[in-house]
Amino acid sequence: MLLPFSGAQGLWLRRTAIRLPEASGPGSGVCGEGEPLHLLALGDSIIAGVGTGTRERSLPVQFALALAANRGCSVHWCTEGANGADISDLLCTLDKLHPEQRANVILISIGVNDVTGLRSLRRWRFLVEQLVLVLRAKWPRAQVIFAGLPPMGVFPLPPQPLRFTLGQRAAALDAIAAGIIARQPGMRHIPTVINPLEQEFCEDGFHPSAESCNYWALVLAQRFEADNLELPGS
Repeated sequence: MLLPFSGAQGLWLRRTAIRLPEASGPGSGVCGEGEPLHLLALGDSIIAGVGTGTRERSLPVQFALALAANRGCSVHWCTEGANGADISDLLCTLDKLHPEQRANVILISIGVNDVTGLRSLRRWRFLVEQLVLVLRAKWPRAQVIFAGLPPMGVFPLPPQPLRFTLGQRAAALDAIAAGIIARQPGMRHIPTVINPLEQEFCEDGFHPSAESCNYWALVLAQRFEADNLELPGS
């Protein structure tokens, strides 16, 4: 019953929403000192640093800094993200990566644009399973973190009932991804804790601020380190 209203609101938002740029700066770098650890971050606008201003303040680099501090190592990070990317775009990106791209840890943020693009649950399940297969084929020994879809039902930007519809859809896609990832050795789904009721969002009402990305990165690193994993070379 809500679909006609949500659809109309979705079209209105596409025309009127603020468009923030991707983060400035190089897409790769090194932080910390010690034994090298290779971090590859893949996915959507979160990986591209939309709303954070500079690459150093984006989630992937903040996560790299946290890993370097926790492990006493140097983290060689590389980001491959794009504003508006969905899981099909991510699979295309993986296909184009250099065959010798190294990765001990892989951080993935994907799914929000599949929600707004009305991806079917069946197709989403298939594509997540394909993503798992590709990651395992390319980096069989890497540890993979799938950042859960955010609670879109509390995002500041969308009006009701669109906000409710997006929240329900995001939760459904996230549950599917979590179930698939849970069955894969060396992969973990970490729920996204960013909540605009508690953390700061950008003026577009859709992306967490640089400060919130720092908080998010620390949570991801803490959850990751809680497993006490050894990270062999890839």
